[in-house]
Amino acid sequence: MEQLITLATFNEMDKAEPLKEKFKAAGIWSEIYDESSAQKTWFMTGTPKAHIQLRVKKEDFENARKLTAEWDAAEGVLKDAVRCPECGSSRIEYPQFSRRTGVTAGFALLAAAGIIGRSYYCENCQFTWPDKPPVEPNLDVLNWPKDKK
Repeated sequence: MEQLITLATFNEMDKAEPLKEKFKAAGIWSEIYDESSAQKTWFMTGTPKAHIQLRVKKEDFENARKLTAEWDAAEGVLKDAVRCPECGSSRIEYPQFSRRTGVTAGFALLAAAGIIGRSYYCENCQFTWPDKPPVEPNLDVLNWPKDKK
């Protein structure tokens, strides 16, 4: 069985298709995998995020990664990709739960109940970040809440 590695992650199918076509022209096999039904079913997310994954074969990954970096610098092929704020990689999973174990269902239930939050996860540098930026309270110079008038 061929091992496939995610090279780039998008929120919309039509944003991933041009990159897939560029790989086809370069002679590199790739596929677009839509994880939206898995996110809705197993991770109980109402709105899937980072669910369109462009994947390549493991043996083609390094070559594909280099080509993608060149194309992105020249043409911006990853301008619509979901990217890690730490390392810039587009190898992202949402939510941050593992796809390889059944225990994940318990964490998905906790996230659906609002007990724990859902975050993005970078497969390159293992950085996680929230899907919604934290709301900064409106404080005065003494860190007291400012009146809402």
